[in-house]
Amino acid sequence: MARRQSEQGVDLNAYYSDICVGSIACRLEKKEGGAVCVYIMTLGVLAPYRGLGIGTKLLNHVLDLCTKQNIREIYLHVQTSNEDAINFYKKLGFEVTDTIKNYYTNITPPDCYVLTKFISQTKK
Repeated sequence: MARRQSEQGVDLNAYYSDICVGSIACRLEKKEGGAVCVYIMTLGVLAPYRGLGIGTKLLNHVLDLCTKQNIREIYLHVQTSNEDAINFYKKLGFEVTDTIKNYYTNITPPDCYVLTKFISQTKK
């Protein structure tokens, strides 16, 4: 895995034989009240490499970073018809927290779910 981290977020890439087969890109956002959360802009794995745990490993790495930085919330948008992605995130502890009508402008259906994971902090 290759990681690029900045004050604005983190990008991770998973490689197999010098080929990028998976990637996640996240950004930090400030919520009302000053708390920081993470927004997953994209997470993808090339089709032949799906089901091998690459997406889970990428996401778990980001979740570990959130825990280390005391970030308690991570969220993303998923098209309402993307059952594979919805099931993937639910399996990792995300829950549907909102539905946004007409979120997308160039795809059908245009609606999305907001999936959120609230991260419990462990005492060290």
